[in-house]
Amino acid sequence: MTPLVPVALTGADLPIAELCGARLDGELFSLAGSWCPVDAADGPAMRAAAVAGLARSASGRLVAERMTAAWIYGLAPEPAQHQFCVDVTARIQKSTGPNAQLREVRLRHHDVRDVGGLPVTVPRRTAVDLARWGCSPGARADTELLAALLSYDGDSHSADEVPSWRPGISFSRVAAAELSQARRRLCG
Repeated sequence: MTPLVPVALTGADLPIAELCGARLDGELFSLAGSWCPVDAADGPAMRAAAVAGLARSASGRLVAERMTAAWIYGLAPEPAQHQFCVDVTARIQKSTGPNAQLREVRLRHHDVRDVGGLPVTVPRRTAVDLARWGCSPGARADTELLAALLSYDGDSHSADEVPSWRPGISFSRVAAAELSQARRRLCG
């Protein structure tokens, strides 16, 4: 059965005044620039639906990544600026707004999964990207978060498959060291 109210509402669904009134009445709460019913189950699908409004401006080609992906999986707090990426072949105009960052990357089909209707980098790719680029400019990802992402799907062997340092890949030496430290934390 189709729900009567979407998991996440935006100003495109109802006027902001009505959404604010419903929040004051205790029917909705604000999440990632969207409004969610108070009885909605908190989980990755709801967080993905809430942040999907930020990604709609690019025809659905944006993929939630790094700290936004970690937040969607429930492993990190909501970032101040949501992070999205797009495959370099997508040819979109970069217009995400002040609450989002966008970068072009090379994505393979197994780097992305659908979560609540939003493309999100898989936990393993998220860990690699955070190890390479950090949580935000100048802020490295912590080992606990990397370890949690590597073991997210319950497959502790996937941590062994994380790519190691390769020449020609920027920051891969730093990422390999951080991922190695996260793997050691998982093992012991």
